[in-house]
Amino acid sequence: MRFRKLISELNRRNVFKAIIAYLAVAWVIIQIASIILPIFDAPDYSLKVLFYILSAGLFLWIGFSWVYDLTSEGFKKTEDIVNNEEVARLTNRRLNKVIVGALFLAVLLLISISFWAGSRWNESLLNYDAKKVAVIPFIDNTEDQEDYFKTGMTQALIDELSKVDQLTVINQRSTKVLTAGFDDKNSLISSVIKGIDYFVKGNIKRELNMINVHIALREYIDTEAVWQKSYSKDFSEVRVLWANVASDLASQLGIVVKPEDAVLWSGLRPVKPEAYELYLKGKHYMNKSTPAEWDRGLVYLQEALDSNPADAYTWAWLAEAYVTLGHSPSPPPDVFPKALAAAQRAIQLDSTLALGWAALSHYHTYFGKDWALAEYAFERANTLNPNLAYNHYHRAWYLALFGRMNEAIEEHILAMELDPFTANQTAWLGELYRWVGLYEEGINQTEKASLMEDDLNYALGMFVRGRIFIDQGKVKEGLELLRQSSEINPGWKYVGYGPALIENAYTEEGRAVLIELEGKPLNDYRALCIGIMYAQLGDYDKAFEAWNYKQKHAWFPWIRVMFLPDEIRKDPRFLKIIRDMNLPDPAPLVFHSG
Repeated sequence: MRFRKLISELNRRNVFKAIIAYLAVAWVIIQIASIILPIFDAPDYSLKVLFYILSAGLFLWIGFSWVYDLTSEGFKKTEDIVNNEEVARLTNRRLNKVIVGALFLAVLLLISISFWAGSRWNESLLNYDAKKVAVIPFIDNTEDQEDYFKTGMTQALIDELSKVDQLTVINQRSTKVLTAGFDDKNSLISSVIKGIDYFVKGNIKRELNMINVHIALREYIDTEAVWQKSYSKDFSEVRVLWANVASDLASQLGIVVKPEDAVLWSGLRPVKPEAYELYLKGKHYMNKSTPAEWDRGLVYLQEALDSNPADAYTWAWLAEAYVTLGHSPSPPPDVFPKALAAAQRAIQLDSTLALGWAALSHYHTYFGKDWALAEYAFERANTLNPNLAYNHYHRAWYLALFGRMNEAIEEHILAMELDPFTANQTAWLGELYRWVGLYEEGINQTEKASLMEDDLNYALGMFVRGRIFIDQGKVKEGLELLRQSSEINPGWKYVGYGPALIENAYTEEGRAVLIELEGKPLNDYRALCIGIMYAQLGDYDKAFEAWNYKQKHAWFPWIRVMFLPDEIRKDPRFLKIIRDMNLPDPAPLVFHSG
């Protein structure tokens, strides 16, 4: 009874209508402020402050509307009013006018904003001009700060800029080449520099729990800034900070960010500083080149998750770390199941995170073998972040697995445009060119890779170049290059040098390599190589015995498109292996030149 009486009294005093009127007016005020405040360069928090003020005002308004009524003589206390019916009608009419007026203004604002956004959107479509940007590794002015921090902060801005579809953002591994200047006579570097529209430089400094950043936009690497701005935020808001910087840079570049891209900058969660530090260290060491450094990176990533198990970024990077380990000649036995679990967890926590989808696509490409899901995950990752160079690289080899060579080469070239100074990607493009008989193009890529490494004896470059020479009929030169590459990287001895010896009638030398390999403890990589060499020898029973090893290496699916003898490719046992991986039967590579 008391509750009903309260509702009746609230209704009599027009409190409900007063609340509706207040909310309608407040909404209009917020919409107008969201347009006006940026024009005057108001601080980022201005709109939040206004929201808090209006929220607090709502409670004051509720109390006011309980105590007072609107009469023809102005506001009077409800208890002092004699003619309740007349006052009620007057109050209802006036509150209705306020509500209708506010709603009318709201509709006008929505229509105006829609037309404005639509015109800007159409303008951006008509004047679509993709721009290429290089973020030069930041200068860290913090005392005694390790390199992982500036590397991580540079990458954080690259990640946020990469969400803009109209931007091509160069990978940090390549922009590091430009950190200490470059030789204008180096044609490779000069050609890349000429294709970059803008350079972003920055200085960062940590002071207690604050991070201070100064960003400068330049049209050339050493010219005066065309725009610059300083930022300061609590370290827990570091992801919001870089999203704000990316948004400002896009605006300065004249880019109207698509709504589906802009939404990726909203709802970024605060970080736990100690967990984020561990995450940055984990990424830093996973981008190194030795197993010991990778192990250290894994430890940091796991410690980051122990500190903050709800961080999708860390789960995604952990998944990619496991995929990386799965590519090695001696991968731990459980890395791919761990990669799947980590990728799925990343996507569960944040389905808009491209890194999680990329890790899922790589898992299924090299282990899971759900090819439809792999393709979907590749496309989803590229939609969310079209600038993930390594994702385009892995997708190129996914396409090659299905013999779609034109698409594979195009995807690989895109990876190189985003990461133009990474030698291994460059050399592997040479291998794809070899597959389709474009030998000169392939040799050019291996030579570029050697220049990038500043080492004519770059192992992967020699490995690919040796295989091309053999295909061209220069067998001795090719075998010598494969031998040299295997001395630098023993892994190439069993997948490249040994099979090439057998295929080119150096049978005894090839058998010696095979015997050496069989003397080592068996694992998935060695089983793959043993099978390849027995297939070249014509001993198919032993080839299938090796290939039926309980675990399959990440490269195993590519036996579908390897240059194996026709007899084994037609063998029912070979077809069963291919079909068990849910792959189509072996078929010629599809490539249209010109």
